[in-house]
Formats: sequence, C-alpha cells, structure tokens
Amino acid sequence: MSPHPAEHGLELSSELLDRRDREAVLARLFAGRQPTTIFDVGAARGRLSAAYLAKFPAATIHAFEPHPESFAELERRLGAEHRMRLENVAVADRTGTMTFHANRLPYTSSLLARPQTARRYYPGRDGLERVIEVPVITLDGYCRQHAIPRIDLVKLDIQGGEMAALRGMEELLREARIDAIFTEAFFVPHYEGAALLHDLWAHLAARGYGLFTLFPTREGRNGQLRLGDAIFISKTLREAAVDACPEEP
Repeated sequence: MSPHPAEHGLELSSELLDRRDREAVLARLFAGRQPTTIFDVGAARGRLSAAYLAKFPAATIHAFEPHPESFAELERRLGAEHRMRLENVAVADRTGTMTFHANRLPYTSSLLARPQTARRYYPGRDGLERVIEVPVITLDGYCRQHAIPRIDLVKLDIQGGEMAALRGMEELLREARIDAIFTEAFFVPHYEGAALLHDLWAHLAARGYGLFTLFPTREGRNGQLRLGDAIFISKTLREAAVDACPEEP
C-alpha cells in the first residue's frame, strides 16, 4: 500500500492519485459479518494493522514483517494488543532463509533487488543500505502450523514479492479459503523479476478470484502510472457482497 507521510516522516515522490478510504471499501465488502482473521503481510510499522484493529473489532491480525527496525517499531506499537500476532519473517513461496535487501527507505525493502536496466521509477534518495538474511515462510505452511482454517483478508505489501507470496498460498487459493486479497501492484518494473498487475490478475483469475476494484496511486513525472492497490475477491464473497446488490439503474 502507498506509504503514509506521517508514518515515515518523508516527502513522497508523487501525489497520491486515489484517496479513497481503503479500509471503508473493505468494510463494505464484509458488511453483514465481522471478519475474524486478517493477515497483514508486509506490516511495516503497523499503520494498517492498527487500522484493521479499529475497523474490525472481532478480528485477530497476523502481522508479518522481516525488516528488523520496522518490526521493532511494530512490536513497540502493537505488541501488547491481545488481538495481534506478530511474526518477524518474510512471506514467499518457500520456507527457510532468503536474502533481504534493506533499503534506505525501509518501506521499499524487499526480497528482490532493484532493476539494473529499467527506468528508475522510485525516489533517487532511496537505495540499498545493507543485505541481510531473513527467515521466510509460506502462508499455506503457516495456516497448517497454527490450525487456521480460513482467512477473511490477506493484505500484501511486500515490494514486488506478491507473486511469490501467492504461490506460497496455493492450497488456500485453490480451496477458496481466503475471501479477499488486498495487494499492492506495479504497472512498470520497480524490482528485478517482480510480477506486474496483469501477472497477478491472471494468476488469481485462474484460481477463481476476480478483480473487485483498483486504486491507482502514483505516477512518474512522465505521466506513466507506476503502482497502485487492487482488491481481488473469491466467488463466494462476490455472490454475497457484490452480486447480491441491486443492478445498476
């Protein structure tokens, strides 16, 4: 999700294009029932986890964040909250350890390196600070380990690692055990080998998930749309929350 200026204390590189309240859109999808299980993958310092705690009072939030300093701040802010489960790990398509690129702007850190040949669509003040090894898990494995039968919402904001995370939740997707996926998506390369929006869309469509809405968020100075957020939903949630609404007048 697009970084929040107050959270990071940084001047952002471009104006936010779509200012709709994402949490309100998600709440509308779940109107009539209270989500009980939310995964915040790429939780950073916990801004969205805190928002989900406030918006969805029946939910337990599982927050995953590999960046050491960001996780320490997440733990400081929300560690005492009884509805939070904090995991200092990255989410991908395998378990073990992987190289993590910790950047000068912490929220841009990723399992993937910045591209070497593509046009730079990220702030010039950013750059690699250090490379570390971090533990990685899959969401399929995590749910098996913790006996979690289904997830209301998975939020993905892992800087180009979204496709790997989706591959690591193959069982959950194939069995339609996730209702909604709220993911950051890129329209042009920001990380080496990262999937773009059309790749994520095709992957999810093949597993029965359709696009609900798209939030274009930032563009380059040349007018090129850079990135945005997208919500994909299961067939069951579509039938209950979308198709059940009256048709257009």
